[in-house]
Amino acid sequence: MISVVIPSLGGNLCETIDSLNRGTLVPDEIIVCLPNNKHTIYNLENYKNVVVIYSGKYSQVYQRICGFKQSHGDQVLQLDDDVFVSPSCLSLLVESMDSLDENASISPCWYDTNNNRPLHQEKKKTLIMMIYYWVLNGKNSYIPGQVALAGANFGVNPIDMLKKHINVDWQPGGCILHRRKNLILENYYPYKGKAYYEDLMHSFLLRESNVLLVVNIDAICMTHINPRIQLINEIVRDIRARFYFVRLANLSVTRMFTFYVIYIARTILFNLNKK
Repeated sequence: MISVVIPSLGGNLCETIDSLNRGTLVPDEIIVCLPNNKHTIYNLENYKNVVVIYSGKYSQVYQRICGFKQSHGDQVLQLDDDVFVSPSCLSLLVESMDSLDENASISPCWYDTNNNRPLHQEKKKTLIMMIYYWVLNGKNSYIPGQVALAGANFGVNPIDMLKKHINVDWQPGGCILHRRKNLILENYYPYKGKAYYEDLMHSFLLRESNVLLVVNIDAICMTHINPRIQLINEIVRDIRARFYFVRLANLSVTRMFTFYVIYIARTILFNLNKK
């Protein structure tokens, strides 16, 4: 049995749910976890395999965990409500899970809905970028799927890959297939509000539990690309969450703050160039 768990604030989830139900492998149950009954999802009556539950709390991580606890599948897909999976995505993730180590969690490659291009950039080989990679990660430089010493995370771009399955340090939290026995059922995110870098924290805890994190580059999911954070409104919470993760994972605080100096400068220049 396969379950899907979607934490959400409700609204129109039709594209996400329809992408699951149009797939070559249709999940047995789709659990949408809302904070409370003041939130609803549109056209619920159209779906026989969708169940709505309530967490009683506004928190993406907590809502997801509530959904995990209510799920029945031996394999459980965590999915965000703004993610659309390709028709073969779920079947490819299940195929990988069945063929790999029983303690593996499997994620797909990510694409941008605006242009159908990979969401994560390929490695750049200019001198400036090589210096930038060194600042982030020392002599290891850029390694797809790795978490750098600065607490920054490198994504997997299929252009860089030579094989189907890639072992990684972290998985984007928007789409991951787990075995039930490996689910993290304790709320690991320490702050209220938007859960910055919860996927890095979650991935770290999975690896600490000896779960292998794997990307199947043939499996595809899509979402809208995230804009740069708003420096005035978000930077403090962003730094706070990454600092928590860097200490949790015993990474380099010095490299982290150097990364933020560069990031803030690049963001200011980016915004100036848009004017």
